[in-house]
Amino acid sequence: MNFGHVPAPFSAGLWRDVVRLLAKAMERGGNDWNDLADSLGSGLSQLWITQTDKPINATVSRMDGDTVEIWLCGGNVLAGALPFLETILEAARMAGATNARIIGRKGWVRVLRPYGWRPDGDELVKDLVDG
Repeated sequence: MNFGHVPAPFSAGLWRDVVRLLAKAMERGGNDWNDLADSLGSGLSQLWITQTDKPINATVSRMDGDTVEIWLCGGNVLAGALPFLETILEAARMAGATNARIIGRKGWVRVLRPYGWRPDGDELVKDLVDG
């Protein structure tokens, strides 16, 4: 299994995989595909792909000041994103992030709590620097 950040521009084949993997997350969040493409193309957000023989997970992160947000995630999240979430957070730390947030379904609280995430209103948050 391979995991990594994929800089834009994307091949047509990879974009088809991204659309397939993120369709539910885009719909649930009421997001617009053109906005996502613009954000990725300008570097305001980052695409992370987990791949075996084909992409099995797509995750999109974006910086908001000193906070990294896990904006979108789709596909096989438990096997494809969760093992590599710390890699995304480490890249964000190197870019100056001091905390992280995820706005998602409430069921993720029990999955992410062991990794230092805690609920805060409708969000899950994590400190990225020691106190």
